[in-house]
Amino acid sequence: MKVLWITNDVIESFYPFVEGKPTKGGSWVESLYFALNKYSSIELGILTPVLDGNIQKIIQNNIIYYTIPINKKSKKNYLSKELSEHYLAQIYDFEPDIIHIHGTELNFGLIAKLVPLLPVVCSIQGIISCYMPYLKSSVANIDINRFKSLKNWLFYGGVNGFYTNWNKYSIIEKEIYKNNKYFIGRTNWDRAQLKALNPNAHYFHGEELLRNAFYKTQWDLLTCKRETIFFSSAAYSVKGLHVLLKAVNLLKTKYPNILVNVPLSQIKNKLTLRERFFGEDYTIYLGYLIRKFNLEKNINFFKRLNAQAMAEQYKSNHIFVLASFIENSPNSLGESMLVGCPTITSFVGGIGSIVKDEESTLMFPSGDSNFLAYQIDRMFSNDELAQKLSVNAKKIAEKRHHIKGASSQYQNIYENIVYNNRI
Repeated sequence: MKVLWITNDVIESFYPFVEGKPTKGGSWVESLYFALNKYSSIELGILTPVLDGNIQKIIQNNIIYYTIPINKKSKKNYLSKELSEHYLAQIYDFEPDIIHIHGTELNFGLIAKLVPLLPVVCSIQGIISCYMPYLKSSVANIDINRFKSLKNWLFYGGVNGFYTNWNKYSIIEKEIYKNNKYFIGRTNWDRAQLKALNPNAHYFHGEELLRNAFYKTQWDLLTCKRETIFFSSAAYSVKGLHVLLKAVNLLKTKYPNILVNVPLSQIKNKLTLRERFFGEDYTIYLGYLIRKFNLEKNINFFKRLNAQAMAEQYKSNHIFVLASFIENSPNSLGESMLVGCPTITSFVGGIGSIVKDEESTLMFPSGDSNFLAYQIDRMFSNDELAQKLSVNAKKIAEKRHHIKGASSQYQNIYENIVYNNRI
């Protein structure tokens, strides 16, 4: 069976061979690819649109990798005639039995309309149209206009910029859900959203795999740095770093050495002229909170990390906090659980399908910094609780992200869809 994957990001091992400006990301996709590639019954190919790229067919170690060129607007607009022809040319060259679209956040989910006789299955990652309300509600209690830069006032970037871009693309995304027949998801939340968007769609359960470093790293209460918190993503307000900062402010009297480790560009001790002109409102707001609460010594910023460095963060910190206002099945939670780092999570989206409160995590209502502070205090002060959550979470993650188990799921999904499409 020949399976062609269409991905947004270039698999890292092919990065040196791809022309243009390829993006890195979707690490779980690469892990699943190499796991599935071991199956003799499956022949995999990959097709990735690349910014300022070229039409390429790269063959390395019996792996066929296609690239096609796009511009900045290509992925989030309707497919042009030229782009459609590029996709079709590579599809016809590979001659797949099934196409697997990784993610519905970009327009290649519309490819099913170009190949009506060929089965196409889409993996659900995030659902932008369902995330949109949370972007505004995440800053509902903040006078965000107060923190806008000149750039934001000119309608570039910022919370409103995110919302505008998401709103434009949500029209295409809804069409992707309406016009595709087969989908792969992992949580009750994404199953519910799919049912609302397309009641006639077929839903398959398929877990994600993680990068090797997280399978090989183990958190230990005796060697972790006490009273430290790893917060893995603060790209925009939905991730809820401001909620954690407010919680830390409540805890710093009892825990003066409390430290939050965040892979985010350094926030200045004062608002600079450059930020007033070119900054982002949410980042400016975070800086305001840090200065207001005198948290400069309680926050450690650093650049984006590779897999090994991320695994070391989960290993070395006392706990991991996920404070998002909405999530489906975040890789960061799976990574933390697999390493065994005790977690505290907001109870949103698909989180309830992954962990259980008081058994494999501690939960709090999204946006509730008081309750988050209470849960952090419990974790810092109760080693027995932290150890229990660590052990239980690791067991769940080892089962969910089992390499052979997940690979078999996808093999069965492909066989099921191809068989039913022939009937």
